[in-house]
Amino acid sequence: MYKSGAFLIGDLSLISVYSNKGCCTNRFAENRPCAPMFHIRLLIVDDHAFFVRSLMPPLEEDERIEIVGVARSGDEALALARSLRPDVITMDLNMPYLSGLAAMERLEERGRLPGVLVLTGVDEPSTVWAAFAAGARGFLRKDQITDELLLSGIYTVASGGVFLDPQTFRTLQAGFPATPEKWDAETARVAGLSPEDQALLRYVALGLDNMEIAARLHLSPKTVSNRLSLIYRRLGVASRSQAILMALRAGLARLSDAELP
Repeated sequence: MYKSGAFLIGDLSLISVYSNKGCCTNRFAENRPCAPMFHIRLLIVDDHAFFVRSLMPPLEEDERIEIVGVARSGDEALALARSLRPDVITMDLNMPYLSGLAAMERLEERGRLPGVLVLTGVDEPSTVWAAFAAGARGFLRKDQITDELLLSGIYTVASGGVFLDPQTFRTLQAGFPATPEKWDAETARVAGLSPEDQALLRYVALGLDNMEIAARLHLSPKTVSNRLSLIYRRLGVASRSQAILMALRAGLARLSDAELP
């Protein structure tokens, strides 16, 4: 259910849906999401025309959202993102020529990654983590989409927050290893990092790209990249997504930390 701009899923963790930079208007019922008070330029990326058409009614009705383009592949998404400069991209993952993951990684490398809300039918934990590692700020399964969830996801990533639909969150929780000994060992490795490296890893876990981390820590992007490589070796992980998962399990960051200091 909706509660104070967040999803409260049973007695599980609280997942923030908004950064609360906007405010509610009477355009929405009390139990519907708050809309931020700014204009959102939206690029839709999906190769299924019927699915794209199904998204249009709630988006076209909302005066705060302007659909600036539709891309049918990752290649088209790169070109349109460069020319149209959207604030938010809804991104499918499985597309011809260039996948959504690859498109996000290339946009992030260029330092031009807008807020990305992944809309996909795939929900394996590894895919979800890979999407966030590639720069996504939201993940919404296609079979979970409602008008409210779609708008919530768009508003959230536009505000700099992190969005997960309830079913995807449950999938991630079920995918966490249940071995206390492994958790203790991972927590110890994270705790063994210097305070500076822990701060860097926390920003990674919260979905910031290297350019954003560099700006926050007053470092060069190259320095951030080099330090992350050392951190990954110290943690014994092979990828950014594995480091994110370890940081979350160790309590270094939470998905509810939508507002960064």
